[in-house]
Amino acid sequence: MDLTTARSTLRSKIGSPNTTDVPDITLTRLVNAAYREVGTKYPFNEIRCLTSFATVAGQARYNLPSDLAVIRKLWDDTNKKRLTKRGMRYLSAVPMNLQDAKPRSYVRGPTWIQLVPQPDAIYNILLYYDTSIGDLVNDNDTFVLPLAWHDGIVLKARHLYYDERGDIGKAIYAKNEWKDWLTDKPSEIDQEKDDMEDVGVILSDLGGEYGRRTGRRTRYDETFDYEDWR
Repeated sequence: MDLTTARSTLRSKIGSPNTTDVPDITLTRLVNAAYREVGTKYPFNEIRCLTSFATVAGQARYNLPSDLAVIRKLWDDTNKKRLTKRGMRYLSAVPMNLQDAKPRSYVRGPTWIQLVPQPDAIYNILLYYDTSIGDLVNDNDTFVLPLAWHDGIVLKARHLYYDERGDIGKAIYAKNEWKDWLTDKPSEIDQEKDDMEDVGVILSDLGGEYGRRTGRRTRYDETFDYEDWR
């Protein structure tokens, strides 16, 4: 479904107001808001990316791709070892004189990651991540998500439309329609899900070796066991 079709479908679902009352720019904004919400809330293969970079001996920090939204896994392909995600506080516990070695952990900053320990050689690092959802801009721009989800994006946009205007009755109805539509998608969602371990971060009480492992906090407040790259 392209932007023109999505906008036209949404307009018909909100009573077919004319473009003076509800400009196309308003519908475009709502469609994109719904698109971002669906694409962010429900993991899809279409927004996942695998890339790699080579470390430099003596260099700890590396820039992240500009389209990166969530890091799923970081893997030292040279040594066949998954790197563990740590919180920013972890850096304060790393000894200043820590010897360069094979990286075992990483800390994510706003636009960079820092490897710990600092690499002592060239290693090939694989980065598996979710890309950010880009807005549809041109009329022929299309959703990158599976076709089965396109109608759902429009339903979510309809809910946003009524909710934004404070029409509580229609907003509740539209939300329920959206939720009912979702009930047909559980199996598909399950098929699209993947390990979300690296969305969280290992918490540290600064005890032991640079901090004792005390669990992992995720966007869902779930706790995951450690496991190798699969």
